[in-house]
Amino acid sequence: MSVLDIKLDRSFDVFDSDRDGRLVKSDVIGLSDRLAESHGLAPDALAGLRESLADLWDTVFQAMDRNDDGAVDRQEFRAAFRARIISDRNRIWERIRTMSNAWTELADRDRDGMLSRDEYTSLLHGMFRLPRETFDEAFDRLDLDGDGQLSRDEISSAMKEYYTSENHSAPGNQFFGRL
Repeated sequence: MSVLDIKLDRSFDVFDSDRDGRLVKSDVIGLSDRLAESHGLAPDALAGLRESLADLWDTVFQAMDRNDDGAVDRQEFRAAFRARIISDRNRIWERIRTMSNAWTELADRDRDGMLSRDEYTSLLHGMFRLPRETFDEAFDRLDLDGDGQLSRDEISSAMKEYYTSENHSAPGNQFFGRL
């Protein structure tokens, strides 16, 4: 299995909130509800993130459903994501950047436009329910300029690298923790 397949499988697992092996729209949009709950926010405070996740489903994930059963399984996800990266690179990155900017805005409690280690950890733990310690090493690898903060560009770059790089040592591979 390639490095990219390992990362795509991890990404699938992160989005599959009910762990049933199928992605449906409520799995993807539900990430915003989990974040709201973990941060003590009203769900309407996450309208921008909710909209970007719905758009991601409508324009990217839904098209992955090759057998029209209303859900995306792991194989459909992996194959379609690889094809989409090649054929629709600019539009998919625009949507991912919109989503990552919405995440950053919500997690940026001190409103400095950057994510501290705690803000980053709280964000990913809250949305994806992954252990907090998973993100300490990840934060260090993603903080490319070593300033103790993650900028929007560092986050966006890490996400892009996560979904495209076959290089096992690429820093962006750490976005959801160590592979």
